[in-house]
Amino acid sequence: MKSALQPFRRNKINMTGVLRVILAVTMGVVTCRETFGQMTVYTVSEISAGGVPSRLNNLGDVAGRGPDSSSGETQATIWNHGRFKKPKHLGKLHGGEHSSASGINDAGEVAGAANTTESIVPFVWTPSGGLRRSPLLAGDNCGQAFGINRDGHVVGYSSGPNGRRAFLWTRRGGVRDLGILPGGNYSSASDINDLDEVAGTSGSAAGERAVLWTTNGNIRDLGTLPGDTSSEASAINNNGDVVGYSKGPRGIRAFLWTQATGMQDLGVLPGGNSSRALGINDMGAVVGSSTSSSGDRAFIWTRQAGMRDLNSEASMTLGVVFVEAHAINYAGQILVMGGAMHESNGSGEAASQCAPAPPSSYLLTPPSQ
Repeated sequence: MKSALQPFRRNKINMTGVLRVILAVTMGVVTCRETFGQMTVYTVSEISAGGVPSRLNNLGDVAGRGPDSSSGETQATIWNHGRFKKPKHLGKLHGGEHSSASGINDAGEVAGAANTTESIVPFVWTPSGGLRRSPLLAGDNCGQAFGINRDGHVVGYSSGPNGRRAFLWTRRGGVRDLGILPGGNYSSASDINDLDEVAGTSGSAAGERAVLWTTNGNIRDLGTLPGDTSSEASAINNNGDVVGYSKGPRGIRAFLWTQATGMQDLGVLPGGNSSRALGINDMGAVVGSSTSSSGDRAFIWTRQAGMRDLNSEASMTLGVVFVEAHAINYAGQILVMGGAMHESNGSGEAASQCAPAPPSSYLLTPPSQ
């Protein structure tokens, strides 16, 4: 079996157009160079095995869930940049044994969900206050938190007898129902920016829709790509740009929505037929996952270069395949999920007699970091 990070080995290849990729593996670090008119260099660091990272802040700190070696329980976890092999477990709520982080801000505050003896509820963790339960909407008994902004404002969903509702919680204002689209009966918030604009999804008379809740409390239907029947929003940046995916007869397509252009189809990788956008930074770079002729692949999309596979022939030769990019921060660091291949058949797929190794997560860091 090949290790995901082998002893020093270098591969140099020329690909279509102006792309040149060089990967070198030494002491657990992979360095990727891509040329698209200018040089971009990524140092790829593996995050501790067994964890499932979810979100990334602008400092390169990662939040998700991981196993607590002392108890064997899965707990919300922070991996501080530069100390990925020493994760910090955030604990659990009274009566529960499981917690998971879904958002982290630059102050190191974390939002997520944890179970109690009765249900699953949202939480907020701060360095000074530890892990504390976040309020639900009146009458509800369960929910989850997915996003947290620089002010510690949290979004997610609250659920109970009246169904599922997106919420916004602030320390000063408490918890607020963000509402639903006309004719709908549920909503859920997935992300919040520093202006308290919120992206998420709401059921409507026409089906599921990606939505934007504005700072003045209005809800905006972002629609679908032409011919599609539903859409979901994954993330929002500080410019109010929203990404997600639109679904219809042709499958799933990643989208970017902006106030100026509306909803734009980001396409798919060569040979693929579906894609999902999962993260966006303030520079407008989008990351996610797309099918391709070689299987599922992590991508980055920019206005200048369009959609590009974050893998290369060299990375697959080394045994690393990135299948999904979860998040990208202001510095251009990208959180990706991938795995080591036992044997490659040349297309990047695992050989039939050997299954892929369990997924791992990696942080791609550009040169200035």
